[in-house]
Amino acid sequence: KLAAAGGVKQSENSGPYSSTTLAMALCRPATRVAVFAAAVICLFHLTLSPVFAGMRGAQSRQPHVAARVSDICEIVVTCPSVGARTRMVVQEDTTVDAIVKRARTALGFDQSFLNDSDFKVYLKQDESTPISGKIGEHGLV
Repeated sequence: KLAAAGGVKQSENSGPYSSTTLAMALCRPATRVAVFAAAVICLFHLTLSPVFAGMRGAQSRQPHVAARVSDICEIVVTCPSVGARTRMVVQEDTTVDAIVKRARTALGFDQSFLNDSDFKVYLKQDESTPISGKIGEHGLV
């Protein structure tokens, strides 16, 4: 066939398989068998492979109980009236007064006209009674 304007001959094999080697490769029975076998293996693998969601690993024989590694503990001190909070590391023998003093400095409440006795510390379970003494005595560490 000749094109109207330029006289260029077009190939009869126009389309997605214009290459003669590709067309020949798809016609061979061994290639078809190999492609079919690869598809079957892929589907078989996808069917039997474990899915990420819902899979559980092997259960360990040891119970998951937190072990005490150190004698230090991290606490969060919150001043709810202004929404300020700070984290600090304490030990069993740290006193409530020392925590108040450090928290006032960290939160910016260390003005000279405010006394340490103006700040109270309460347990989360009972906010009606202020605590004092060492925090280890209250079961916090």
